[in-house]
Formats: sequence, structure tokens, C-alpha cells
Amino acid sequence: MESDKPVKILLVDDRTENLFALEVIFSDQNYLCVRANSGKEALDILSNEEDFAIILMDVQMPRMDGFETVELIRQNKKLERIPIIFLTASMDSSVQIFKGYLAGAVDYLIKPFSPVILKAKVAVFVDLFKKNHELLAQAEEMKRLNKNVIIEKLLSKYTLSIIEAIHDPLFVINPEGIITDMNNASINITEAMSRDNLIGAIFLDYFTDVLKAGEGCQQVFSKGFLNGYPLTFLNSQRTNVLFNGSVYEDDGGKVLGAVLVAREATN
Repeated sequence: MESDKPVKILLVDDRTENLFALEVIFSDQNYLCVRANSGKEALDILSNEEDFAIILMDVQMPRMDGFETVELIRQNKKLERIPIIFLTASMDSSVQIFKGYLAGAVDYLIKPFSPVILKAKVAVFVDLFKKNHELLAQAEEMKRLNKNVIIEKLLSKYTLSIIEAIHDPLFVINPEGIITDMNNASINITEAMSRDNLIGAIFLDYFTDVLKAGEGCQQVFSKGFLNGYPLTFLNSQRTNVLFNGSVYEDDGGKVLGAVLVAREATN
């Protein structure tokens, strides 16, 4: 979540003056205090909003007390991890305190409580809430990146299958004239031992006229394309070909290389 975005906390109490007092305590914090005047109203709010860092719950409320409200909140899987602190004057026995923990509260404060202590306890859970959101955001980013990697791999395999389906020799060279990729037809026409022998090799070295091949490379990178450029491969057959090609760029328009396809010249 954004660091400057207010963190939401839910205040539940049937007395308006108590809700106001809590808001005053947190007035100097970057919190968005949401009021609920009853357990039912709290449940209604939580049915529409789930992104609360913490809930401060009064125990003694008419019709639906804090214990019952918390038990109902904990039945919702989406809300079960929201920490709840009971604020009450009635939890003066170990039995009631245990009942509060059993209902699903993580802590309690007995009235009159210290505003400093309350702020400190809330700050701990708010910090955990922020860290949890950061981890979730990082996890989502990792999922997105992994998904992109998978897509790129699939596209790479798809592109490779298209390249190999082309029976004409195909070369990919960088602006320095170094071969970075090719198809099997290129391996055959150059009479190279393997793909590894071609990758990293100088493209010009595979032609009878090195100067003319260099001029062809300059043309494709200066004009952005090459159309019907004649060259002869330096192989046992001295194969005459016509090269067509074009450059490819990154998202910023920088030329990364060129794709060149050789069609055997017919007499």
C-alpha cells in the first residue's frame, strides 16, 4: 500500500462520546477512523470494507455485545486475520479475559486506559498491517514477473518454431555485425558444425566478398531495411543468394539488431 495513505481502523462503541474520545487520541496519527455505534453496524461496515488494520471493540453494548460481534466477525474467512482489541470496564476477572481471547480478540484494555498505551498497541498492529501489505504487493509483483517470464518463454518457443519453419537461411545480427541467432537452414548453407559455431561469429566472414557483405550490413542499419541484396556464400557450392532484411528496436526506439533472410538466387 502507499506509505502516505491513511490506515483504516474501526471503532465500535454504542456511546458517541467514547468514539469521539478515541478519535481524539488518534488525531495526530495517519489513521482513518471509521465509527460503528453497534455490533450490527460494525458487521455491516465489514461486509463492504475489509481493509482495516485493527478493530477497537467495546464489550458492553446493547442487543449484540462485543463477544458476540467478534465471534460473528471471525466466521468470515476474509476478516479472521483483522486484529481486535477489546476496550471495556467490565473485564475485571480472568474468566472474562479468557472469554475475550476465546472469542477472537488479540488483546484488551480495561477502562480507564492510558491513551499512550493504546496508541502504542495500535501502532504495533498498524505496522504489521503495512508490512503484510508490502509483502503481498511484492508477492503479486513476483507472480506478474513470473507470468511475464512464462509468456516470454512461450513466445520465444513460438518465434523459434516460426523461424525454423522458414526454409530460407535466416540470420540475426547485432549492430556490430556479430551473429546472435539463426535457423537450421543457416547452419546448413554456411556448412558450420553447429549453432554454437555461428553464434558470436562475424557475419561477413561467411561470404566471398567481405567488403560487399559489409556494405549490405551498413545499408540495413542505416536505412532500416535491405531488399534483394546479392551475396555469395563462402561454402563448397559458392551459393548465390539475395538478402532481404530489416532492423528491430526496443521500446525506446533503439536499434538492437537486424534480421536477414537469404533467398537462393535462380539463374
